[in-house]
Amino acid sequence: MLRSSSVCAPLLVLFAGSCLVACGSDEASSSPVGAGGSGGSVDAAIDSASGAGGSAGSGGNAGTDSGAAGQGQDASNDAPAQDGSDAAVDSGPTCGRVPGPEDADRIAVVSHPYDTAGKKAEVYELLTLNAAGTLAYTGEKFNMGRSYMGNVVFTPDGKVGIVSQDEDGTLGSFRINAAGHAEVVQAKFKGGFYAGPIVMHPSGDRLYVLDSEWANIGGGVYSVRIGCDGTLTEEGKLIEAKLPYSLVPIPGKPGQAAIAAKDLLSSAAGDDAHLVTIEPSIQKLASADAFADDQQIIASGAATPDGKFVLFGDNNEYGTTPNRIAVLEVGDSTLTMKQMLPDMLDPLAILVSPYEDVAIVVSGYGNAIQVLKYDASNATTPFSLVGPLSYKGAKPQLPGGAVMVDRGTLKGRVLVAENEGVRMVQFAQGTGVSDLGVLPSGGGMEGMVGVVGVQP
Repeated sequence: MLRSSSVCAPLLVLFAGSCLVACGSDEASSSPVGAGGSGGSVDAAIDSASGAGGSAGSGGNAGTDSGAAGQGQDASNDAPAQDGSDAAVDSGPTCGRVPGPEDADRIAVVSHPYDTAGKKAEVYELLTLNAAGTLAYTGEKFNMGRSYMGNVVFTPDGKVGIVSQDEDGTLGSFRINAAGHAEVVQAKFKGGFYAGPIVMHPSGDRLYVLDSEWANIGGGVYSVRIGCDGTLTEEGKLIEAKLPYSLVPIPGKPGQAAIAAKDLLSSAAGDDAHLVTIEPSIQKLASADAFADDQQIIASGAATPDGKFVLFGDNNEYGTTPNRIAVLEVGDSTLTMKQMLPDMLDPLAILVSPYEDVAIVVSGYGNAIQVLKYDASNATTPFSLVGPLSYKGAKPQLPGGAVMVDRGTLKGRVLVAENEGVRMVQFAQGTGVSDLGVLPSGGGMEGMVGVVGVQP
């Protein structure tokens, strides 16, 4: 992870005085930097001649120094911090978030991180995804904090949505009311963390938040309680870690997850992937050295639906090794490096088909969606590169976050955030994956899409 401070100078010029990507190093001699979300094409630079958006830099967490809005910020709306690193948090009261009908119409949400003049914006927009699979913009917009990379996550009942706002490390929380409209609950919730990737707990009563910093300035996995009305309350740090970039729940193993981090619960030097139990108590089951050169910046993670493998995507822009994806085999209490998929440019998102035959990799800098074949019976190379998806219409333009519907008639439907709209992709039983094309967002800087999310 060789993001040297010398990189910041040209970026300052490029962004007219605002360095929007992490400028620093993971080396012990460097000053730790904050994290504003998993790496990749973290923001769009504006071409003054054309007005078009360009990628601001791959492989890094947009962040701040330790004195910025991570540790020293106002926490007036937060619960007191607590040390939960030695045990899981109390389960507390539950809201009974029961999923609705699996084929009901769904609400999708995207962010628009720029206004008409190309300046930073804090705008979100609602879309509808009906049971027939038609996606449409509603024109309804609301404001929270700015977010330009990642996903919106929903509680299992689809009533509360939360987004990690990489501009300042806050969380935004909103409700979808009975009429299908958005109501902001907390526009900028400030915890004792600088929020990076977020993962919804299966119950929908809490959220796991990764602070992708060094351990001594807050790096680790935090728990945030989600009230029945969508109000957020910090429950403290569960696991201390150095540069935790991705947390992937393991299917079929409740309470278990794989975490990509440079150090976690005093792991051995070089181990950068860890299998942990978070509930009923916190325990490190196994660790592995997935990236022997130690140059990775993890931008994405995914597990196969059968729970046999986990994938971590490296998109370090400044390392000497081309971007790649590590594949690790998951056992009951083991984690084993199995395969390295080389030359996978800027893997911002990885999604595995619920039908367990293929996967897709969203390549930000590559302006592509790559298809992988998955063969669980292959003991040495379970994944192999097929090549780019066959696109319906134009190829992707600066694709980023991606989310998938995992139940009902639309099971396997994927929404991908792109520069000019939202693309839909479909995994299908026996036929792999197909592209359904892009729903344009209307053009102009104000139409650019950042994060994306869809109700379960």
